[in-house]
Amino acid sequence: MQIPSNTDWEDVQNSNDLDAGYAYKIFFGKSLSEIQPDFARNPIERSDELRFMPKIPFQYYILAFRDFVINIDKLDDWKSDGASCFISLIAEILEKKPDFIAPVYYELEASLEFISHNQGLYEADEDIYGSFQSTMKRIRALSQSAI
Repeated sequence: MQIPSNTDWEDVQNSNDLDAGYAYKIFFGKSLSEIQPDFARNPIERSDELRFMPKIPFQYYILAFRDFVINIDKLDDWKSDGASCFISLIAEILEKKPDFIAPVYYELEASLEFISHNQGLYEADEDIYGSFQSTMKRIRALSQSAI
């Protein structure tokens, strides 16, 4: 995949969609590795910005989020929030915009499985973050109809 072009961003920087415009401001022109410091600053906000992206930028930058979350040793204080935001975002997008996920789902699946089976590594208390395995069960069911 290539870094999404202006055309791929569907002219969001000139639209009235402030959320998509802000996502453009943060992400536009950055490679998967170049965006990593932005995820490290606040994966909760980056997760939210991914929600408002057009399809092609989403499909590109969700891979950056995957790369960020799967690298447990570099997550520092963001282990639980990063993993929770990632797995929850995938479930949400599969439910609301399955065509956004379908082309890249198989590139995400192994990481999703790892996260769901290693909630303890992410220090994500089920009382706070819910069960990652339950979320993954929902993701599997949603992916069956989306892919």
